[in-house]
Amino acid sequence: MTQARASHLRLVLSEAAPVAVRLPRLRFQPVVRLADGAAFGMHAEADIAFEDTFNPRHLNDASLPSSAAWLGDLIERAGRLAQDAGTTLRPISITAPLAALADRDGPMAAEAGARRANLLPQEFRIEFSDASVTGLEDLALDRVDAFRRKGFRVGLDARKSWRMPMGARARMSFEAVRVDVSRLEQLDIPVTRLEDAAADGVALIAENVRWRDADKLAEKGVHFAVSPRADS
Repeated sequence: MTQARASHLRLVLSEAAPVAVRLPRLRFQPVVRLADGAAFGMHAEADIAFEDTFNPRHLNDASLPSSAAWLGDLIERAGRLAQDAGTTLRPISITAPLAALADRDGPMAAEAGARRANLLPQEFRIEFSDASVTGLEDLALDRVDAFRRKGFRVGLDARKSWRMPMGARARMSFEAVRVDVSRLEQLDIPVTRLEDAAADGVALIAENVRWRDADKLAEKGVHFAVSPRADS
């Protein structure tokens, strides 16, 4: 085989080969009530997001998973890993891809993922980012409710922004909001928003906090945390 023909063959094989997408590795973190340390489920933290795998060159590659398929696979893997580890903490919270809320196949794919893991949808809380919710504007809560109708719990990931208006319907739709309390002032999130949400039964879950912050956070309506750090 000539060198030119070999080079051409390598090029053809390279173009024909499917693009491999690495699935994220998951790490479970306990979610606890700060007042007494009681378990409030666990969060499945992924080391990469769906958006991290995006490459414009692969935009039309039909072999790549959609955001809905990615979410379904993530739910399945989290459920299987939790069962393999023998942990019964529920719900298992999952951060959804940004595009999953806009994908009409999202609820069905999520339900299929739970079914493949032999778990019920209500054993999971799917967290949608504030950016994905506000991006859909008036359609947002309809799409959120489509997941709720499948039996899933739904949360809002407000660590990077919280522009979503928390009217009566939103407070009924989202059972939890995850926040980074160290960024509340930077994000211009008023304390009254926290207090109003907590008063309506929305669980506010903080990240990057210490156990000793429990009383201060409780004054703002924040009663739960992801892996609070030991006091030092």
